[in-house]
Amino acid sequence: MIAAALLLAAGFDGGAALRHASALSALGPRPWGSPRTGAAAAYIASQLRTTGADVRIEAFESHGIRGANVIATLPGDSPEFVVVGAHHDTAPGATGAYDDAAGVGVVIEAARVLAAMPRPRTIVFASWDGEEAWSTGKTTTAGSRAYVKGLEAASRDLVAALAVEMCGWREGTPVVHPIAYADPLRPGRLAIAPARVMRAVLGGSRRAGVGLGVGDPFLSWLYQPAVRTFRVRLYGDDLSFLQSGLPATFTSDSTFTRFYPWYHKPTDTPDKLDAEALARMGTAVVGAALALAALPVTRDAERDWFAAFGYVAGAPALWGAGVAALIPGVLAGYRAGGSPFAARGLHALLAAGLMWRHLVPALWVLALPALISGVIRRRWGVFAAMLPPLALAALGAAGWARGMVSGVWVGVLDGAMALAGLALLFGPVHAAGAVRPRKSHGSPRRPPGLPGRR
Repeated sequence: MIAAALLLAAGFDGGAALRHASALSALGPRPWGSPRTGAAAAYIASQLRTTGADVRIEAFESHGIRGANVIATLPGDSPEFVVVGAHHDTAPGATGAYDDAAGVGVVIEAARVLAAMPRPRTIVFASWDGEEAWSTGKTTTAGSRAYVKGLEAASRDLVAALAVEMCGWREGTPVVHPIAYADPLRPGRLAIAPARVMRAVLGGSRRAGVGLGVGDPFLSWLYQPAVRTFRVRLYGDDLSFLQSGLPATFTSDSTFTRFYPWYHKPTDTPDKLDAEALARMGTAVVGAALALAALPVTRDAERDWFAAFGYVAGAPALWGAGVAALIPGVLAGYRAGGSPFAARGLHALLAAGLMWRHLVPALWVLALPALISGVIRRRWGVFAAMLPPLALAALGAAGWARGMVSGVWVGVLDGAMALAGLALLFGPVHAAGAVRPRKSHGSPRRPPGLPGRR
């Protein structure tokens, strides 16, 4: 079945997805609550019915504004289900070809591909209204929130959700965006895509032939601690699921280093889209959906993970890496003795405490610098060790300047622990790296001019 699925994914019709995006864009701006969103929902429902799916339009009301979601179901061998969705509303005044008519086109064509193969689990395809509800100042992701609320007891059978956002740009790179959100169910904690969802999405897209990156094609490793350190303004419909305790993430081909220049503008038109780019995203989505459908149903948060080279390391591996990174510095301090040993020991305690509170940022801010300065025991090694936290701060500042960041997740205590830990790296440099005086053995050296004994 996997081989057949990959062949089907390879046949994803990017041209058809582009035609759907063009048809929706022709309606003009479609802000939540406008008659045009109703016309968009009717078009989407008619297209999804041609796949053989069971389609319904679900009306909802939130904060006095009405909207309509389109829900299409392809039954599987199990009532447990995966959700693949996008949104058909737009920001006020925006034509919304890229955000998110193209995402809807990908969802429709993904449904057509997956309808032609056996399914061990049910797959639900959704087009939500009100994702751009921020423009009302009343709520966010209104349609997907209404959908999640309407699941009620059926939410126990949800395996995971994948939202398809802003895609089809020729110059973009398909990535998955595991952004951290505030968790209303666990105040003070973050809600983020679980490790198992990331493994499935990355592995499934890779097997389909279009491997998704994580966050950014150039800054992927830095992106991961960044979204857990800084409050990112951007979001997708995964927000509604994650804040309800349900696993989800979203994908896009806009990234920090290459962001779509016509975002939320009237110039976001179909001529900016590319059929091949849509085919790349669609192929990745089909592969990811198939992999998600093979996951167990669980509500384990699995917040702590790190993705590298297409693979995902979970919390146990990260703790092991963090402890291992601290060892060289502690050993160097032990050999130096005295205050260097005390400084390195205190640094290790602070690092462990911060890792307990924020594992991934702590690895970047304290454990990685400890490893670098522990291996390179010279002053320039300490300056090299400061590069990871400085790069993280620079990315946050750049995000703030571009309006992508609104604050930080880490608290005052976390910041104090990080700053104190970094300051301790400077103390033991000379003592740990210096060469101790060699002890003299035998008679002392004669002063010049004195005769030697016979």
